[in-house]
Amino acid sequence: MSKQNLQNKKLPTSPHLQIYRWNVSSITSIFHRLTGVILYFSIVTICWYLVFYTYQMNVTEQNEESCDCLIKGLMGYILWIAGCGITFALYYHFCNGIRHLFWDLGKGFDKETARTNGFLVIISAIVLTTLTVGSVIYFKLF
Repeated sequence: MSKQNLQNKKLPTSPHLQIYRWNVSSITSIFHRLTGVILYFSIVTICWYLVFYTYQMNVTEQNEESCDCLIKGLMGYILWIAGCGITFALYYHFCNGIRHLFWDLGKGFDKETARTNGFLVIISAIVLTTLTVGSVIYFKLF
């Protein structure tokens, strides 16, 4: 086939986003990669914060100041939400990693089992996150 014939021929684009049908397996796969990236950058951020906080406390050695400013309170809520998000990402990545281990063994490839396992991963990550956050709130209050 000549080069001009290839240029004139309309080749289909696959998978095209307008005709692609999303399913649970594709969504869980995308979120597995996304949570992996989130966990990587959260570990880097947490390590940086620990080193910064350690050196900051050694350099300044200030007296105990109580700052009841708006930004400090707002940062507390933002860090709380970020902690809940990181906890969900950790549990989701863990549960979906177990699912991938079963796939490596050759189990659970048929459509119905993959769909059921996808929902099971999402539900178990939500339940584990809720239990962890609930435990933290309970032990913080009592």
